[in-house]
Amino acid sequence: MKYKTVIWDFNGTLLSDMGISMEAMNCVLERRDLPKISSLSEFQRVFGFPVEDYYRRLGLDFSKEPYKVPADEWIELYNEKMYTSPLTEGAADALEKIKKSNIRQIVLSASEKAKLTDHLEKLGIAHYFDEIHGAEDVYAKGKAEIARELSKREELFPAVLVGDTDHDYLCARAMGCDCILFCGGFMSKERLSVLGAPVSDSITEIAREIIS
Repeated sequence: MKYKTVIWDFNGTLLSDMGISMEAMNCVLERRDLPKISSLSEFQRVFGFPVEDYYRRLGLDFSKEPYKVPADEWIELYNEKMYTSPLTEGAADALEKIKKSNIRQIVLSASEKAKLTDHLEKLGIAHYFDEIHGAEDVYAKGKAEIARELSKREELFPAVLVGDTDHDYLCARAMGCDCILFCGGFMSKERLSVLGAPVSDSITEIAREIIS
């Protein structure tokens, strides 16, 4: 067996929620008479971590209002529609096949842990995961710190982290594990390809690689 553990990112990887994320941000921008994000491809080019820098790239000025104000607005708007987003194509089947291969599966997300757990249950996939790790901070901080804590657990390795952003790649580096990046989420293939990790547009293909 190549891996003992698969660490999954949630938003943009298992969950196809880029649309509602962009829609919520466009509402935040519209309220401030700022240009809206015109397309998913533009969204994939501008989105990133730290989230504060992403907001600045969109024209938000934290000298006029603290980051917490638009961030709270975005969270409220996103949460109104969070349960309308579907699983990424092939995600449920991938989780099932990896579970049948007796490989441990973990979720590591920047989402608030309580909401993340509830969301996984509502999607009907919570039972696939041995562990669920989410941020304690609703402003999407703490994911890298959780990754570093996981890196201390020898029983998890060898492991691979599957995510859709450069931040996921950095989390994998922090863990000292392999990384496979999915380019159908929050960042474009062009942005992910420069990182040095394998990039795929198919969760099905990623699962096949993991269990091969």
